[in-house]
Amino acid sequence: MEKFVCVEIGGDILPEYYLPRAVAELKEQFTVVGISRAWETPPVGCEGCDDFLNAAMLIKTDKSPDELKTIFRQIEARLERVRTKDKFSSRTIDIDTLIYDGIVIEPEIWEYAHLAVPISELVPDLSNKQTGEMITDVAEKMINERVIKLRSDVWLSP
Repeated sequence: MEKFVCVEIGGDILPEYYLPRAVAELKEQFTVVGISRAWETPPVGCEGCDDFLNAAMLIKTDKSPDELKTIFRQIEARLERVRTKDKFSSRTIDIDTLIYDGIVIEPEIWEYAHLAVPISELVPDLSNKQTGEMITDVAEKMINERVIKLRSDVWLSP
């Protein structure tokens, strides 16, 4: 049975090049329901890194979370991602499952603009089970605080 999955993609090494390529790779392997716009944010936990470009995709799949992780790691490798012990290091691309079949896998979506803002474009009715806050309200606050910037020059969808 197919499930809806919200995926985050982002990177800071030539992101204008790699982000659209990651979208294209994901489109080849999954039914894409939606793609957010591209957003630029300062790095989180990465000293000396360039700003990151991030986006979210909503896909339909019958794959399990573990199967998705394997597929995402293969795509990252094709797009020259080099993994190090430092999970905050620079990267060409990072692909992670944020929401799987309505379940928030990554609770940090409520804390970081690079997650909340793109997700709010695809799953606007998502609410925080602990606080009742809507993702759209969280995203709007982050946009107003200017911790994230829309990059309309980076086109991710045909």
